[in-house]
Amino acid sequence: MKKVFLWCCAVIFLSGCATWQKQELPPDELSIEKRIGEGMIEAFSKQKYEEFIKHIPAGGRQLYSKDKFNEEQRQIASRLGKIVSYRFLTKLEMEPAHQLVWAVRFKSYTLKGEENYKEAIFSIVIGKVDESRRVFLFGFK
Repeated sequence: MKKVFLWCCAVIFLSGCATWQKQELPPDELSIEKRIGEGMIEAFSKQKYEEFIKHIPAGGRQLYSKDKFNEEQRQIASRLGKIVSYRFLTKLEMEPAHQLVWAVRFKSYTLKGEENYKEAIFSIVIGKVDESRRVFLFGFK
């Protein structure tokens, strides 16, 4: 009886493991998409609107104007400070598109002039359109 129980547990455990498969983009595709997101973070940090929207489809560019970009710059700078670094966290499955997520570190100063660091999430939803990658959603959280 004990052997049957152990055998059943092993079958359940192994069958559960077999269904849990991590699906990855080929390394070159993931690195391309990471570079796009990191380019957007860098462009945001340097206040370069044209570079920031480079991978956004035309319709999205019309919705996210330079004025909106500048307003978001002001809001984030007043709330979090200036971007000093970032690190890639993960890619979330959302087939046929997917979401890439970074932790972005900001530096600001207290009223006493002391350095203060905060982090926020930056994410993009990216997919392939006509053999090129496009960013459909993006933002800080």
